Amino acid sequence: MNKTIQTFIIIVCSSLLLTAGAEPVRQLSWDDLIPKHLRSEELLADLDQEQRDMVNWVINMLENLPNRGPETEALYKEIDEAMPTLTKAGVDFAAVMAKRKEIRTAVVEELSGQHIRVPGYLLPLEISGEKVTEFLLVPYVGACIHVPPPPPNQIVHVTVLRKGGYKSNKIYEPVWVTGKIAVKSMNKELHLVDGSAGINIGYAMQANHIAPYKK
Repeated sequence: MNKTIQTFIIIVCSSLLLTAGAEPVRQLSWDDLIPKHLRSEELLADLDQEQRDMVNWVINMLENLPNRGPETEALYKEIDEAMPTLTKAGVDFAAVMAKRKEIRTAVVEELSGQHIRVPGYLLPLEISGEKVTEFLLVPYVGACIHVPPPPPNQIVHVTVLRKGGYKSNKIYEPVWVTGKIAVKSMNKELHLVDGSAGINIGYAMQANHIAPYKK
């Protein structure tokens, strides 16, 4: 057999083997990072929209307000007035808050080790020169800085495997991140203009490819 043909056959066969052995990439949405059975549960199904909004407002206030004091007294007074009405409508605040905590912290263990692709907004943690080497991937602009951080299962800590890192155009740049994901609980210190904050995280990724977001 002609040596040129032999070489061509070897190259083609090698390419086919590499393609066959390539790990499939699964595209995820942020909802996929929450256990499916928790996504379908609705504790406020018997309430109208106005009541649901009020319950969510009360819970957000209770979770994020500083301790009761002169500066927060007015808000706590509104909460005190709203809770009896909602309790009378059938709202069990202890149960709702417990379920909310479970939904916000539960992770999908089966995702560990999978090669995935997920979109999000890049929030730098470590920068080398002009390139980002470590960042948080979050589902919306402003997360962790201008508004309270997303729940742990809605934050992914990303380590960039590409030598030198990823050149990001701006904070909260929308990107596609591809790599291996792991369920990994951790706390990362995020340095802000007026100090720093500890961010609880539920997932980690080793990113082998990052690209600007395009639908």
